[in-house]
Amino acid sequence: MDRSINFRGIAGSAGNIMQGMGKFVFGNEGLDSKEDSYVERYLDRISNGTIPDDRRSAMTELQSLVAESRLAQMSFGAMGFPILLNIFKEDREDVELVRGALETFVSALTPIEMSQGPKTEVQPASVNSDLLSRETENISLLLSLLSEEDFYVRYYTIQLLTALLTNSLKRLQEAILLIPRGITVLMDMLMDREFLFIYGRGGWRAALFIIGTV
Repeated sequence: MDRSINFRGIAGSAGNIMQGMGKFVFGNEGLDSKEDSYVERYLDRISNGTIPDDRRSAMTELQSLVAESRLAQMSFGAMGFPILLNIFKEDREDVELVRGALETFVSALTPIEMSQGPKTEVQPASVNSDLLSRETENISLLLSLLSEEDFYVRYYTIQLLTALLTNSLKRLQEAILLIPRGITVLMDMLMDREFLFIYGRGGWRAALFIIGTV
């Protein structure tokens, strides 16, 4: 199956959408930064690479960058979502790559606190959460990963859903309502002993809150 994506086309069209937000958040520097260049380079290797180990290495480097830089978070939101979501569709057999993609999404949705700057500054993590939860298909794809056998795939999927619960609750609820068996999947998750092991009572409260308010 062909997993290729027109990376340049995605980067151009999505980047135009996010450019104004980037300048609002970061000033005139906007997305014109070395982080932007690095994110684009890593995504190109992930999307168009032919050597599995190089694609995984690029994913690891991307995740580290996104976890440390708000500029990288914004750049990733502008360019990376379709590419990494495509991995969940076309590269499910590459468990390490799927894990890396999930961990990168978690990093992109986790706020990075700054010692300086106005407290009212928009967080890229919040913007990214809204972008990811905007399409019901994205949430459906994430829920489908909860049925994967690999422990860490399920672990990072739960972390990602928890980040969406924190940053974009309403959109998440609306999406789950529209997904066939969406509530059933969450109920099955509550019956999973591994889920209790990972999150304990906090995980129960999170899942029950979603179910109880949709």
